[in-house]
Amino acid sequence: MPNEESALDSYRSMVVYGSFYRTLLILALPMVIFEAVNVSYNLVDAYWLSFWGGATFTVPRLTRPTYMLFEAVFMGLGAANLAMMSQYVGGRRYEDAAKTFSQFLTANLVLGLLLTLVYIEVNDLLIKYVVRVPPELAEPALTYANVIALDIFLYGLDSAFTNAFQSIGNTRIPAMVGIASASLNFFLDPVLILGLGGLPSLGPAGAAIATVISRLSKVATLAYVFVRKFPEIGVRFTKSFSKFWFNRVITVGGPMSLRQALNSVGIMFQHSIVNSFGVVATQTYTIGFLFMDIAEAVVRGSTTPIAVMVGQSLGARNLERSREVGIKSCLTLGSITAAVSTILFLVRKELAMVFTSDPAVIGESMYFLSMFLPTLPFLTLLFIGVAVGRGSGSTVVPLVITLVRMWGMRITLAYTLSTVLGMGTSGLWIAISLSNVIAGIASLVWIALGKWRKPIV
Repeated sequence: MPNEESALDSYRSMVVYGSFYRTLLILALPMVIFEAVNVSYNLVDAYWLSFWGGATFTVPRLTRPTYMLFEAVFMGLGAANLAMMSQYVGGRRYEDAAKTFSQFLTANLVLGLLLTLVYIEVNDLLIKYVVRVPPELAEPALTYANVIALDIFLYGLDSAFTNAFQSIGNTRIPAMVGIASASLNFFLDPVLILGLGGLPSLGPAGAAIATVISRLSKVATLAYVFVRKFPEIGVRFTKSFSKFWFNRVITVGGPMSLRQALNSVGIMFQHSIVNSFGVVATQTYTIGFLFMDIAEAVVRGSTTPIAVMVGQSLGARNLERSREVGIKSCLTLGSITAAVSTILFLVRKELAMVFTSDPAVIGESMYFLSMFLPTLPFLTLLFIGVAVGRGSGSTVVPLVITLVRMWGMRITLAYTLSTVLGMGTSGLWIAISLSNVIAGIASLVWIALGKWRKPIV
């Protein structure tokens, strides 16, 4: 028992009192590598599907917001429990952290089963009538969605273990396990999509099966390692949920779940607007956001460490440290994203040609990327604002900023410019790019004001 407590104390000491840059590097580096591998998986997925046929490489991107809507529940639970667990660890209240994790894991297991069943029933309606995929992509999109439904259940368990590791300050293990899982996906993709080694060619279904198998291997490994490394917290299910836990899940996790859910629905409507301009616009949109994934790999890998540092600092009542984390994160990661975006801007045509040789798609992609890539540093500031909200438990302002960005600009403004004013796809790309700038500036102002520096436990 003392050994496990000593390990927890060691992580706490580094997160709360260590040098900001050294701590960020230690916590973020494994996750940045994982995100880079994960982005590579998304690119490889699209690459092999492009061989299977035409615009099929867009299928994972088209269907993603439909199941992200259901995963929004886990996003909220994860935010609330990461805030609670990291602040408990920061205050050396390890028994409370263990009770919190038990409730978190049980809730994710039960909700994962229910949400998977619901998604299987409604995914065709979402894909056909909300996303409105182009007719030639409807069948492969539905095939992919029916298989990927199983990933919702597995994602819930993955979220529980990953958030528990990270709230303690151990980002290395979930990152390493994630890299191994993504590597398995790399291997399975061409085998299942194209039918290598005598297996049938499954196309989009093969891509989804590869994802589900890889996620299952990740969950099993995380559970095993967590039990071995942190037996003091352990893996226990419970029938008892405290009123305090429910209160924090609703007040902290509720806005984050609502943010993700409305964001997912917004992305579906955004897809619907884009898809109304035809398959060239659909392919251009997909290529543009693959570029975004590359540029944001470093940032996404760093957001959870930022949340953990903020949460543990607040739990230790080190308010000045929490503010330092927020401000320095914006300056550091904003600069890194700007550099990466510049490099991508210079090679944008060569990368776009990996996925298509259609001159119309390449030309439209160059136009979109010339506006979109310079705005990615501002998108980084939005991600950091969400991370600060997760760690502190102050999730309402990030919710408002996200809603204005998505529904006020990426939906309302995009539709007005592209359709009402007749600007076509130019209106879409302008609205999407401008939304990043506005949301980033708003997030930076909120972080700098520092009114979020209040512990919730």
